[in-house]
Amino acid sequence: MSGHFTEEGAPPSYEEAINPNAPPPSYDSLFGRVREAQKSSKGVLDFLKNIIIIVLGTLGCTIILGVTIVIPICMIVMGSIYLHDCPQGEYIPVYLLVGGIFGVVKQLLHLSARVRQTEEERQEENLRQSPTQTLLNCFMLGWFIIGSVWVYKEYQPNYDPSLGKHCNKNLYLFAFWLITSVYILLGMITVCLCSISLATVVFHTEQLGENDVNGRLW
Repeated sequence: MSGHFTEEGAPPSYEEAINPNAPPPSYDSLFGRVREAQKSSKGVLDFLKNIIIIVLGTLGCTIILGVTIVIPICMIVMGSIYLHDCPQGEYIPVYLLVGGIFGVVKQLLHLSARVRQTEEERQEENLRQSPTQTLLNCFMLGWFIIGSVWVYKEYQPNYDPSLGKHCNKNLYLFAFWLITSVYILLGMITVCLCSISLATVVFHTEQLGENDVNGRLW
């Protein structure tokens, strides 16, 4: 009975935590990982970093995986439905369609590679990317920049077909907010990284000051 409880209550490994096919972690396992992180952390910032890794490795990984699959599918659907409904910005539906197709291909290649790989190969892949993944990432980055130019160039388009060249409102707003949300997310990540860097500098400065004072007292 006690052995069975220990086996279930033991915190999962990092590889198990980032496995998208693994079942959701129990409360006990999450609490155990947090407690272990608290014991092994060297300070407040190190503990916060470990907590972030745990969260991203469980719930965050599942959410990100779902979003990265759902969004390309929505891009394909919107681009296909309104392919000929945006004469004012004729490349906007093309951008959504092509970007969505490559997004789905990228996720399928990544998932199929993860299924075939052993644990050792997965650890090696964390250190290096395959040439195919690198090419896909470079293409999607360039395609995103091109799509941003196409979408923002037409802001605000004419939504009324009776007034000549127009663009379907649903199509344009979807593309506009899809691209804008990426820039907003990048801005938030930049602000968070800058805040963490600033907090790290302040924390180390305070630690050095305390060590200096303690050294003088002794």
